[in-house]
Amino acid sequence: MAPNPSDLVRLADLRAVADPDTDPVLQRQITAVSRSILTAINRPSILPRAYVETYEAGRNGLLLRNWPVTRVDAVSRAGTLVRPLVPGSGLIAGYDVDPDDEVPPGRPQMLRFGHGSPIGFGCARVTVTYTAGYQVTAEATVVPQGGAVIALQPYGAWASDGGVTYAGGSALARVASAPSAGQYAMDGAGGYTFAAADAGRPVALTYGYVPADLANAAREWILERQAYAERVGLQSKSLGGQETVSFRIAAVPDFVAPVLQQYASVVPPC
Repeated sequence: MAPNPSDLVRLADLRAVADPDTDPVLQRQITAVSRSILTAINRPSILPRAYVETYEAGRNGLLLRNWPVTRVDAVSRAGTLVRPLVPGSGLIAGYDVDPDDEVPPGRPQMLRFGHGSPIGFGCARVTVTYTAGYQVTAEATVVPQGGAVIALQPYGAWASDGGVTYAGGSALARVASAPSAGQYAMDGAGGYTFAAADAGRPVALTYGYVPADLANAAREWILERQAYAERVGLQSKSLGGQETVSFRIAAVPDFVAPVLQQYASVVPPC
């Protein structure tokens, strides 16, 4: 069974040696718990992806549902495009986005309108096209002899490819294997391979990642579910009449809930 794009951990994070008999069951558990976590935090994904969302926005702006915001492609109000504010240009009409926190969990970000933006005195319907998700952008490295590079992954495990460019230059093409000059291949876990011809060239890696505390919460929840499978429906048991063992059963385990709360999306009304 193949991993799901929404999975917060990999089989390798739970099992050092593959077991073809039980790996499919564990993979389904990984996907189920990952989806439960995303539902609990009210977010469709934590990895970089595009969103098109419509809001009833007030005069000052709106709080975007997903973060960290990596790019805003378009903002329209009642079908009319709104341009971004340019620092130092003197423009008073347009939009700007709060800077994101570098360290997860980060915080929701406001898209704010300039003082000259004709929003009106009530709410206006605004459509925002943007990209958001946990991402390391343009991580600098130099292709070594041999061409193998491991992403630094400072905040959590590598999870999705966002592309590679030469430092300050053009994009490299991704290939399945045996890259030539101007190409790269990857192993799906943060390992990159470059051509020998590119040795010594500085490159920039962009990739999505799963925050370490969120991945650890998923792992602990999965392990708890595995233990529960051995006592389905059992809340307590007596051992020889001398000792009673009680099991706590909750929709979201107590040791997971505080971590999830930091990542939950709550967007107030206009």
